[in-house]
Amino acid sequence: MKIPKTMMTQHPDNAVEYISIQQEPEEALFSLLPQDLGGLGIDEVMIDFEGKLTPYHQPLQVANELFYNGLIPGKDVFITPRLSSADKETVFRQIMCIMAAVETNFSMFEKTQYQAIKEVIVPMCESSKDLIDTLSRIQSVIELGNKNFSIKFNEDTINIIPLFEDVVSLVNIDNLLEEFIDGLKNKPKYIRFMIGRSDSALSYGMVSSVLAVILSISKAKELEKRHPTKIYPIMGCGSLPFRGQLTFENIENFLKTYSGIKTVTIQSALRYDHGFEKTRSLVKYIEQNIDKYKAKEFSKEEISIIKDFISIFTKYYLKSFLKIAETAANISIFIPKNRDRLAASKKGLSYHREFVDLNKFATIIENEKTKEEILEIDTTLNVNIPRAISFTAAMYTIGMPPEFLGTGRALREIKNKYGDFGIEKLIEIYPQIKNDMEFALKYANPNITKRFIAEEVRKEYEIDIALTREILNLDFDMEANIENSFYHTLLKTARPILLHLLGKESQILDNNCQEYNILKELIIKLGSIRGGLG
Repeated sequence: MKIPKTMMTQHPDNAVEYISIQQEPEEALFSLLPQDLGGLGIDEVMIDFEGKLTPYHQPLQVANELFYNGLIPGKDVFITPRLSSADKETVFRQIMCIMAAVETNFSMFEKTQYQAIKEVIVPMCESSKDLIDTLSRIQSVIELGNKNFSIKFNEDTINIIPLFEDVVSLVNIDNLLEEFIDGLKNKPKYIRFMIGRSDSALSYGMVSSVLAVILSISKAKELEKRHPTKIYPIMGCGSLPFRGQLTFENIENFLKTYSGIKTVTIQSALRYDHGFEKTRSLVKYIEQNIDKYKAKEFSKEEISIIKDFISIFTKYYLKSFLKIAETAANISIFIPKNRDRLAASKKGLSYHREFVDLNKFATIIENEKTKEEILEIDTTLNVNIPRAISFTAAMYTIGMPPEFLGTGRALREIKNKYGDFGIEKLIEIYPQIKNDMEFALKYANPNITKRFIAEEVRKEYEIDIALTREILNLDFDMEANIENSFYHTLLKTARPILLHLLGKESQILDNNCQEYNILKELIIKLGSIRGGLG
């Protein structure tokens, strides 16, 4: 099978356009059509059932759209649903998603003689048992289809793509994948796994996420050397640095940093906020160059250093994150919702993610002092943590890009502990760190954050920015940028409206509805300038 190099997704990270579920089949067609036919030329579409109100018949709708426009799903292009989580949603809902994939295969095979859907993505994988249980459900549904239709599919015709979104899972990727492969009755020729850059950043901080991802790609390649099964990583990432900074302008840095990946997600912000022409250029560049970048190889000593870096960055990130989590959750309510997603509550049809498990995280920390410091952190929260896109957008909206949370203080500890060698090693492992921080620096404005967060936390954030600029030697005039940038003028305009709607300031306009609409337009404009909502 051809391994797709680009995967279009339905993430709501774009600022400028709301995409309804009714528009998504046509959106998929446009994205997958070859560029010489006016499309974007993307290889694969991820139809998203996770935490989203996607109709169960959408895979078949998309398959039919492709077929009637001259593309054969499963041969020319690929449809890969992301199932709902059996644990975070329900087993029944996951089975319904599987039935949608199986229905598509039976229906399309009659027209094309090709199996339209060959793989499904399983989110939030933390053990091989999660995968084996899902595989068993897939096989049961295929068996049910075989009993009711004249076409017969083998029970192992739909493979699983595990999605790992947790730093601990990413660091232990070789063990998890090996257990999964060993548990399969029929060993596959290849397996794809997906990396969740966003959620690992939300729970552990951006730098910890990047380091865990890089380590996971390397470990997967080492595992491949011990197994006949080929392993192909998929990088799930967005356009802002906190979620990966996959953009046309940054593509060379991106491929150097995440060398060894075989597929990248082309999310909504790229397509709508960066524009179709840049997206076409990016897709073409990835097609031509992604295979030139080989996975990094690390010695045991380097792996220990990476784990130590992860533990240090996570420690400082969590200390800051826990102080601003409630503010971020409150502001996230005002972030425009550009897809039809499930409510973030625990009532009825809803979707909820748990926060970081420090005891589990401690299992990968080798330094006893750091382990002790991390286990002392109280992670009790009385709010639902927003999803990564809403969190990122909320933080940017108050002039506080989350890329800096704890980063400066972590860099200082690494420099004190390892000297210049530590910083040089970090940059060697994570080549785009300066680009990531310089991007975020353009949109940082600690003065805007006054009254949104406690003054002590705001001062910590200022220290993080100052230390990051100093230690990474970032040559960017932040003060002049704040004074002269139109973006920062918009931030200042949005601030009093947002403070009032949060109950921290008196009413400005005649009614809340008026204020909300103006705030929404400002948030959209800010996101558009950044090249992504969150």
